[in-house]
Amino acid sequence: YEALNNLGHSNKRVIIVLNDNGRSYAPTISNLTAVGTSTPDSTGGIDRAATDKKKPITDKATDKLAHALTNIRMNPVYVRRQRKLESFLRDLPVIGRQAEQAAEAFKAAVREFLQPPSFFEALGVHYIGPIDGHDIEELERAFTSAIERGDTGPIVVHVLTQKGRGYSFAEDDDEKHLHDTPTFNPAVGPTGSGPTGYTQAFGEQLIKEAESDPRIVAITAAMPGPTGLLDFQERFPTRFLDTGIAEQHAVTTAAGMAMGGLRPVVALYSTFLNRAWDQVVYDVALHRLPVIFCLDRAGITGDDGPSHHGVYDMAMLSKVPGMRVLAPSSVEDLQQMLHDAFTLANDGPVVIRYPKGTARHSEAVGSGLNASRIAAGDGSVAILAVGKMVGAAEQAVAQMNEAGIRATLWDVRSCAPLDPAMIADAATHRSVVTVEDGYREGGIGLAAIDALRHAGFTGPAEALGVPTKFIPHAKPDVILSSFGLDAAGITASAKSLLS
Repeated sequence: YEALNNLGHSNKRVIIVLNDNGRSYAPTISNLTAVGTSTPDSTGGIDRAATDKKKPITDKATDKLAHALTNIRMNPVYVRRQRKLESFLRDLPVIGRQAEQAAEAFKAAVREFLQPPSFFEALGVHYIGPIDGHDIEELERAFTSAIERGDTGPIVVHVLTQKGRGYSFAEDDDEKHLHDTPTFNPAVGPTGSGPTGYTQAFGEQLIKEAESDPRIVAITAAMPGPTGLLDFQERFPTRFLDTGIAEQHAVTTAAGMAMGGLRPVVALYSTFLNRAWDQVVYDVALHRLPVIFCLDRAGITGDDGPSHHGVYDMAMLSKVPGMRVLAPSSVEDLQQMLHDAFTLANDGPVVIRYPKGTARHSEAVGSGLNASRIAAGDGSVAILAVGKMVGAAEQAVAQMNEAGIRATLWDVRSCAPLDPAMIADAATHRSVVTVEDGYREGGIGLAAIDALRHAGFTGPAEALGVPTKFIPHAKPDVILSSFGLDAAGITASAKSLLS
């Protein structure tokens, strides 16, 4: 809004193309769409099969008039004559300026009668549209008109398009229109697969929690599918909010809901929470509000590229006063953490961060803010592993056992605060290795080593983590291996400390 307002007053020759395909990542919701609803049950759920969805009602005659008006406004001859008329009115003695303003007001009134009020015109940005974005001739006329009118200031060309147009598999994908997919044969389309691993476990557990606690609401920012909330949205439509691609709005809304007595769960990609840093700190944490942040795609995401690696969360969020940061190492642990989070949130916000992809399973599950000791060693080396790194650490322990080294392995679970019992035990070992899939600098490993020093530990210690740089596009295992964040790297670090 601020950028458009600034542009509108600059009178610059700028053409803005608004590609309106009815979606951000997920479908957008318009005030022009009327949808009927059924009465929610006692938990806020609705039987969607019984829901009567009403189609928007439009006046066909008005639509035709509006389309005709757009065609007139795009006509170069009309544009040139309009300029001459404006110049003529402006030059009239005494009443010139008033006559020009009256003519413009009349045109605006006609536009608003035949078309929805233009948000852009109010900001000083001219508007052409809507245009069929799949009609090449109509697009050419619209852009020609926009160029003709360039000296009158910035202008928006509003085009209507369909995401995935021309490829049947994309057109028929109501959820994402194939926004992001793994490699597939274009002749047969992608294989159908929903959220798996941690994402699916989160969605299923949240529904269970919501069934027993009517205060629970779910919020996401245009990511209901990728964050595993589609089933929750279906089950509890009145307790689900999609803010669109507006993470700041999502977090501040959660803060308001929490102040009102609800228990909001904000589900986002880890990297996208960066956009809402101020809101996390000052709207939620400062007031110790019971908001739970569930951060999917934490750590190395691989194929999604440099912008999507969730490597900032632990280093940043662990520094927020009162923030509890949890990292599950298995499906069962995530489910337990989400259950515990609603109790922990009574004392302030909670973060649960977990990676993309398949998840480890474990019968042994921790609780609350406690770490879990997975393997007891001989006192030579203690390995403190965070989240997904527990799987790699288990493999490293097996490799060290074969080499005659019996390592102790702790699943950190609670990244902030760290479990004092884990620190006390690790301090009794000759050496300590920490491993995490977030930035090493400012990360959990260095915090653990600092705590060890305060506990009297004087032996060698090494913190393994992601170096502070932008991480390229590659398979997660390849990236992790390059940073020594795999079984071989952990084993090598432990042996190096013992040598």
